[in-house]
Amino acid sequence: MRRMRAALLESPGTPLRIVDDVEIDDPRDDEVLVRIRHCGVCHSDLGIVDGKMPYPLPAILGHEASGTVEALGSGVTDLKIGDRVVLSMRPPCGRCEFCLGDQPVLCSAAQSPATSNTPGASRLRRNGAPITQGLRLGAFAEYALVERAGVVVVPDSVPLSQAAVVGCAVQTGLGSVFNIAQVSTGKTAVVIGLGGIGLSTVQGLTLAGVKTLVGIDPHQTRRDKSLMLGVSAAFDSADEVFVTSALGCVENEGFDYVFDCVCAPGTMRAAAKLVKKGGQIVLVGVAKGGDPVAIPALEVVLKQLSIKGSFLGNCHPQRDMTRYLDLCCESRLDLKSLVTKERPLEEINEAFEDMRNGVGIRTVLSV
Repeated sequence: MRRMRAALLESPGTPLRIVDDVEIDDPRDDEVLVRIRHCGVCHSDLGIVDGKMPYPLPAILGHEASGTVEALGSGVTDLKIGDRVVLSMRPPCGRCEFCLGDQPVLCSAAQSPATSNTPGASRLRRNGAPITQGLRLGAFAEYALVERAGVVVVPDSVPLSQAAVVGCAVQTGLGSVFNIAQVSTGKTAVVIGLGGIGLSTVQGLTLAGVKTLVGIDPHQTRRDKSLMLGVSAAFDSADEVFVTSALGCVENEGFDYVFDCVCAPGTMRAAAKLVKKGGQIVLVGVAKGGDPVAIPALEVVLKQLSIKGSFLGNCHPQRDMTRYLDLCCESRLDLKSLVTKERPLEEINEAFEDMRNGVGIRTVLSV
């Protein structure tokens, strides 16, 4: 056990508080204790902070992290102290029906995190009281405990500040393209929402060889960034004619694939208008709890649409994150373009405020 500094969320709608007296367990069998160096700030965290996603509190959030190996549990023989690593919040067990059926993110052993109201389950405590390890990582802190399956070694040529975003944004974006949609070369696609996940999706679609790629977002800076990463045209979702403008890029036939990286009722309705007959809509963004799928059922039937959900791009950490890091080393995947600001952990509330205001793409915290 050791004490550490962390950003603690004590109640929804309130600022996170930096404390220095959180206790974290030593690693058990097949676990790794990682000294967190960087952690990205994601909309999933923001949803919990703002109370849009109910969550057991107090909690340490943060699930897009990189760092160095600090300690190894029994049975972990293929890592060493000091290894540079990136983490995944869905470490698959490799044995359950979902893992064996190539649905690693649905792994039975990697479901909800140990909550503060599960007796004896929490690995984090403060003043004797348990703390929720948010989204199985709790990486807005100096240390995180992770199962070995969720730890991937980072090549020396990839900065840890950039590698952090592979843990969520890149896994989700590229995985949505290759694992969920299984996009074919020469097809057409549109991405709604050009944040970290959306721009990762754009890069995945470019790698997949789509012939026409359109981006949609209300923020000019994000639209400009998408044009640098392979989008042929980008439109403002605040413009009431953006659907018509986007359809003009494909002669009004609709797109083979529509990736909704927002998943609000309005964006889902737009997706139904943008997709072509027989096309595919991939819901990637984390919808507000309780929101229904806002795609008219008659549209689904008459256009024979496929609607798929994408949770973390159905990625297996060892298989997919390793591949994505290799793409970085080959200069085929641009992580630097996703990280638009770095802040110290003490500025975590300012980072969330930037996100609320649509400032930047991804802020990465240094711990």
